[in-house]
Amino acid sequence: MSSKSRSKGARGELELIAIVKEKFPNLDLQRNYDQAAFGGCDLLGIPGIALEVKRYERGNVYRREWWQQACEQARHHEVPVLAYRFNQMKWQAVMPLQWLADEVVDDCQKIALMPFDDFLNELECKWSRKNSQELDVKN
Repeated sequence: MSSKSRSKGARGELELIAIVKEKFPNLDLQRNYDQAAFGGCDLLGIPGIALEVKRYERGNVYRREWWQQACEQARHHEVPVLAYRFNQMKWQAVMPLQWLADEVVDDCQKIALMPFDDFLNELECKWSRKNSQELDVKN
């Protein structure tokens, strides 16, 4: 991988961290500097989510190998999510369709694609529902 490509990837990761931090300021997000040596997703700190980030100059649709990489990098308890952006375009997110349906994710072949901002809104709703259910159990 060229230094220009690594630099663009790092800028993409930092850009995405800023977007997520704006929505969830209490999350401790960081780039995964060990990913080249030990594997794992690109960004750490979103509970239950393994976020793979791709930033490319040209294109309009994610590449299948990006999604495959996201699925392979996710640990057994994490949901793979691919965030990607091409120049002059907004961030997009790819995730398992089962995650949107609140089902156990065991199939990475059926996917959903949406703007990354919508993914963050969906994540916020899921966390709110989970917190409400935990409060109901305690009461």
